[in-house]
Amino acid sequence: MTTQFSFSAIHTFTVITQTLSFSRAAEILHITPSAISHQMKLLESQLGVSLFTRQSKGIMLTEAGKALMENANKGVSLIQEGVSKSISTTKLRTLHIAAIPSLAQNWLLPKLPDFYDLHPDISIVLHAQDQLVNFSTSHIDAHLHFGTGYTQNNHAQFLASEYVYPVCHPDLLTVGCDNHISRLVSQYPLLQYNAALEDGPSNLTWQYWLSKHHICVNSKMIHRHFSHVGLSLEAAKHKQGLALAWHHMVSDLIKWGMLVQCDHTVLKLDYNYYLVSPEKPQEASDLHQFTSWLKHKFVHTSQPHNL
Repeated sequence: MTTQFSFSAIHTFTVITQTLSFSRAAEILHITPSAISHQMKLLESQLGVSLFTRQSKGIMLTEAGKALMENANKGVSLIQEGVSKSISTTKLRTLHIAAIPSLAQNWLLPKLPDFYDLHPDISIVLHAQDQLVNFSTSHIDAHLHFGTGYTQNNHAQFLASEYVYPVCHPDLLTVGCDNHISRLVSQYPLLQYNAALEDGPSNLTWQYWLSKHHICVNSKMIHRHFSHVGLSLEAAKHKQGLALAWHHMVSDLIKWGMLVQCDHTVLKLDYNYYLVSPEKPQEASDLHQFTSWLKHKFVHTSQPHNL
């Protein structure tokens, strides 16, 4: 087997594997069937294996052909992605932004179209990550993080505080009945976010919430547990119980009528949102533009009812 082979033939081979027809592949590639046949004979000669078995109703891949298909398709896909990225770099500038997953999904993603409208020449690559990024070993430009704001050798820009209150689907509130929190928590499952290590000290549990309201904990109360705030909110949207919601993540869901705030006692968390970067963004830089936009969006998020 020679180490020299035709990349054009490899590409042609990947098209054939999708159609299992030389004539159909020829139509897609705008070349003649005889040219297709010639390329495949050349490729088989270079590789020293048979890639196809010819049948009356078409062709089938041999075991060698199947082995080549899997890796050849991956390779062509990577080349196409590289070409696309190469072209896009001449048009767009890219920021790699990490964010805690629940905030990324429930708050940041719905708002990104507004950023693109304001800055069409900047592309955001969003990375979901709980723990603070190690900027020395990653290619992340900044991390939308929830914490104390203390980061050694990094710059942390304060963005907003966070507040917690219970929410549920509107259908769980009965018209004309007592919808006091004490009745709701005894009637429906309590959806609980189990805080990860990095934000554990700031987590508010249902046990703490109930004690603040002087509600006796009933052993029959049903608790359902989730690894992220966003998952507990999704469960609440599907009428599975009451969730302790983080305000910035749930404010739009309340505005759209998908959830309701079912008690107006709001508790502030000890941690806050910060945009952390290796150094302070330079004035007018892409990261500075993104930081300013983030601050504006946080400021204009509606406040909880009792603030």
